[in-house]
Amino acid sequence: MTPRRLEGTVAIVTGAAGAFGRAITHRLHSEGASVAAWDCNGDGVRQLAETIGDAVLPLEVDITDSAAVDAAAQATRDAFGPITILVNNAGISRAGLPWEDSDESWAEMISINASGSYWCVRAVLGDMREQRYGKIVNIGSLAAQQGRPTTAPSYAASKGAVLGMTVSLARNLGEFGICVNAINPGFIRTEIHDQFTDEEIARLAADIPVHRRGRRGEHGVPDDIAAAVAYLVSPDSDFVSGEFLSVNGGSRTGS
Repeated sequence: MTPRRLEGTVAIVTGAAGAFGRAITHRLHSEGASVAAWDCNGDGVRQLAETIGDAVLPLEVDITDSAAVDAAAQATRDAFGPITILVNNAGISRAGLPWEDSDESWAEMISINASGSYWCVRAVLGDMREQRYGKIVNIGSLAAQQGRPTTAPSYAASKGAVLGMTVSLARNLGEFGICVNAINPGFIRTEIHDQFTDEEIARLAADIPVHRRGRRGEHGVPDDIAAAVAYLVSPDSDFVSGEFLSVNGGSRTGS
């Protein structure tokens, strides 16, 4: 039985219509949180809310629009009360080589992955500072910490910005009882990898040292990320802030 560590909390999960977002929303709801599921895919979050039921609010939100983010945060408050948890999961990824990154792809990556994440943080800080409590989890990437096969530099740069934002926020918000951490997934297979070739998928899987359940190269799944998020937003992590939790099957070890 899933423990209900989040009873009475109000959470926002961005990118909730995607594989990570769906798993995170299900997990936080199962632990007792009221969850606002945000995504630019309105149909996707409405379908998600229908599958879960009560205490999930689907909101169609473009996180690159700061005014839309502020409006969605207010809608969340109106429905559930002050916001205590933010999971910055919305993002895009792209395979590509350095000479293939265009002006447009670079700008899009930064706008969604980095700027959009910060607009969401800014929208909830008033609630968290007033309550002197809050949990923010940013989804980073292993690509921001080391060179990764097939990963576009624009993606690595955008996620590097997310990690830099994480430590800055943790340092400056600690006095308000707000903990800010990041999760760096390794190869977690989702629909985002549909754009990758079979060769690229094989290269990513081959980089996983852990023989999960005895199988070599077994990739991660979205529930692995949801479990890590649930820990970082729960009271069990009230003295953990400014950290990067790698969920990658040992793909990156050491400092």
